[in-house]
Amino acid sequence: MSQNSRKILSEHSVSITNPRILVLEALLDFGNPITIDELQLKLGDSVAKSTLYRVLNDLKKINILNEFTSPDNSTVVELILEDHSHHHHLFCSDCGEVIDVELSEEFEIMLTKEIQKVQKKFNFEITDHRVEMFGLCTEECANCKKN
Repeated sequence: MSQNSRKILSEHSVSITNPRILVLEALLDFGNPITIDELQLKLGDSVAKSTLYRVLNDLKKINILNEFTSPDNSTVVELILEDHSHHHHLFCSDCGEVIDVELSEEFEIMLTKEIQKVQKKFNFEITDHRVEMFGLCTEECANCKKN
């Protein structure tokens, strides 16, 4: 997987460093949104916390990392590579699971029209939007079964 990380950094004209490779590999490995605390735990002692934050900022600057806040105010990050489409999130208030969900094209078109109205009304440029849904996982959830 190291080659994949190197390729991503190279394609975005970012210097290839060991911490960047380790963080990218962990994010690619996980494949889903992950809190910074979970990411730090996954990386262990291989990347210092201050270095992790620097690397995450670097990845945000080159627009391959999305950062948002969970309902419990944890910072959650996820890679946004070319093969990932625009999506939203489901949050389980029981186990903390964050699930990616794509909404219908019709809904996204309607939402885009509403966003354009809001921009015009408030003379405000909206650069991104999110729809976050909160609830509980089903009985099938492996995380909820652990509790």
